[in-house]
Amino acid sequence: MAHNLQAHDSSTKKVFIMSILSIVKPVGAIVAVSILGGCDTAIPSFQAQSLVSNIMRPTTTTRISAMQQSTNLLDEKTKAATEEPFISSITAVGFSAIAIQPSKNLNQRRLMAIRAAKLDAYRGLTEQIYGISIDGETTVAEAMLTSDKMSSAVRGTIMGAKTVKIEPTGNDTYEVELSVNEVHIKRLIQNYTRGLI
Repeated sequence: MAHNLQAHDSSTKKVFIMSILSIVKPVGAIVAVSILGGCDTAIPSFQAQSLVSNIMRPTTTTRISAMQQSTNLLDEKTKAATEEPFISSITAVGFSAIAIQPSKNLNQRRLMAIRAAKLDAYRGLTEQIYGISIDGETTVAEAMLTSDKMSSAVRGTIMGAKTVKIEPTGNDTYEVELSVNEVHIKRLIQNYTRGLI
């Protein structure tokens, strides 16, 4: 009888140990996957790898998003490779009215207005590169301002100016934009300081 009681106790112990092991094994596997998931080494268990890959499997939305990001990066690299490098420049805009031009022919007045607007833009470039000389005269008599005159003058040579745009603005005005890049500006300033122009 004592022998039967011992056999019953040992079988109960086996069942108890087996039930604990059946709980501990999956928990241990999950803990192992969690711990090894943070390491740089590969997980040796095929089951752990398949568990992680099932969790991390990309969806259609994430695939489309990843493809869009790759396409955007490729477009940016292509655009950056084809863009011209930035060259600093000075720009000036000139304006002129068509109606005040001295001609009876409308087309000739338009051409004259474009030419006058271009000269105005050249004046603006010259002011920016060489500066402008301003003379002023004010007359005061009996503690009252009787006359206030100002005049400005600009003198210089412009080389390498590029016409950026010529377009009508409104019904009676033309606008011309000119630009001189940094290389030409440096050359003009060097020649000016040497007294060559």
